[in-house]
Amino acid sequence: MTLQDLGALGDLIGGLGVVVTLAYLAVQVRQNSSLITAQTVQASVDATQRVLLVRVENAPLRGMLRKARGGVPLDADEAEVIVSYLQAAFMNFQARLQHHVRGVFDASANESYERILEDYLAQRYVRRWWQHANPLFGAPFRDHCNRIIAAQDAGAPTPVPDWRVIVDVPDRRT
Repeated sequence: MTLQDLGALGDLIGGLGVVVTLAYLAVQVRQNSSLITAQTVQASVDATQRVLLVRVENAPLRGMLRKARGGVPLDADEAEVIVSYLQAAFMNFQARLQHHVRGVFDASANESYERILEDYLAQRYVRRWWQHANPLFGAPFRDHCNRIIAAQDAGAPTPVPDWRVIVDVPDRRT
């Protein structure tokens, strides 16, 4: 074997090494992208759970939400609590929509969030809040919520017509 033959063999081995390295890197990038997607979805789920747990763990908030749903006037402190709660919930919804548009959320997970958002927007007190608070959110999310409201106003069914019937709890307004 000549020196030229050895050089050609070295080039061939080097080229194969590059191909193997590129294939390995492609697998690593794909795995990393999957991991980042999973972490993003989990972070959104965690944020949703935090918002829901605030309700579960806070009896005064639950009372304020019942008052708001029932159309009972709220005092200034109660209104501020409801406004803050809704801002947190809707920031979460906005982030979820952005993730979905970027392809991070699959259709099933996104559908669940959509139904919950529709349920919020079916509530009179949330609609009143949204009329004033919507400038706080990005245009794509505002437009999305306004389309949901328009569809509901045109007769689209709400995801949960009456929670009291579903969980068999009498209406206890406070």
